[in-house]
Amino acid sequence: MRYRSLFFCFLICYLSLLSCRKSTNIGIDILPPGDDINSTFTDTFRIVTTSIKEDSVLTSSQFNNLIGNIYDPVFGKTYAAVFTEFRLPTTDVNFGTADTLFLDSVVLTLAYAGVYGYEDVPQSFSVFQVTEPMSPKPEAGYFSNKSFSTDPEVLGRARIVVPNLTDTILSLGQSFTPHLRIRLSDRFGQDLLDQSGTANLTNDTAFKSYFKGLSIVPDTVNTPYAASIIYLNLLSATSGLRLYWHTPTRDSVTFTFPITVDEVKTNYYKHFYGGSLVEDHLINQTTEGDSLIFIQGMGGISGRITIPNLHNLQDVIINKAELVVTQRLDANRADSVYNPPSLILAVTRDSAGKYVALPDQLVSFPIYGGTSTQVEIQPGDTVAQYKFNISIQVQQLLDQKISDYGLFIIPYNSKETADRLMAGGSLRDDAWKMKFNLIYSPIK
Repeated sequence: MRYRSLFFCFLICYLSLLSCRKSTNIGIDILPPGDDINSTFTDTFRIVTTSIKEDSVLTSSQFNNLIGNIYDPVFGKTYAAVFTEFRLPTTDVNFGTADTLFLDSVVLTLAYAGVYGYEDVPQSFSVFQVTEPMSPKPEAGYFSNKSFSTDPEVLGRARIVVPNLTDTILSLGQSFTPHLRIRLSDRFGQDLLDQSGTANLTNDTAFKSYFKGLSIVPDTVNTPYAASIIYLNLLSATSGLRLYWHTPTRDSVTFTFPITVDEVKTNYYKHFYGGSLVEDHLINQTTEGDSLIFIQGMGGISGRITIPNLHNLQDVIINKAELVVTQRLDANRADSVYNPPSLILAVTRDSAGKYVALPDQLVSFPIYGGTSTQVEIQPGDTVAQYKFNISIQVQQLLDQKISDYGLFIIPYNSKETADRLMAGGSLRDDAWKMKFNLIYSPIK
């Protein structure tokens, strides 16, 4: 009987331990067996959430560029324009004697990379010639609040554009990937042809001095409520400035000024929050936090999280520190069009105010997180949820190895994505409330 009693006591303790491990499997599994017996779980630490407007983001070192304008009842209006240079594919370009070159057309081609928002809502775009030098690029690069001066004359327009991301385009027997195609002014094209054999086409530096680039901007007058941001791959072989001409002896001659990694290509972003839901929350913020938190790409809005009383926790080992962010659907269900990000980041700042990665993000285990998962937050209401393991960050804060500049939630690759998210903040008491789950053990 004594051994049977001991067996049942051992079995109960073992099952209790398994139950504890199951509910605290992030972080605690890396501890030696038995170290979690005296661990404490809490989700009652006070956190404060607020939303802050960003100043700008670096846009001259990205893969995709964005154009378009959208209206979102939650986040207001967003506007994106592109500035880009072009390149001489070779030195000493000579098309032939200028008075034998007759322009057929000059076309700007911009390869599609995707669309965010209402894909079937048309909008229009205008092209202008840049008059301000873009090269050399500053050491820090160009940011999304930088706009370059342009000639007021419109070089070309694309009207009623609805991006087709699947069909290839044939031109003079050549197949191109899906792209935006804008015919430009014949006068502009003929002027390019007339540079044949001149110093302006001797090398790339001379060419960029003569032709500083183009700006592609959305038409906000004729399409004030256009509802998509179009992603462009300017590095695609499809993208470039294409001349088509003939001579007295040759037909259908072509030449392309490409865009490569050596060219300056950057975005100008503008956000207007007037009359939107987010404007109310940006204006009416308190030190107690907010019931909602907002994040938006393109240098829009980030969410700030502070844990004021965290340093009250002393002489402990952090087994698990988990932040849980849950999407809050808006009343108009614009979320069905403006999809939440598939990945968001939890970052901090350095002493200069620059975003930096958390130490948890720099190790392969435990898993850092931030990927969207679908959860049924209540019957019939499925939303995106994001979980972050920030155990190392919290431990280093408690050990005073790093300074506490707060946590910030931002979209992944914010400089070239229009993704946005409205999530539950700290100042609420329901299933959408942002959670901070903590498991710790006393230092023996």
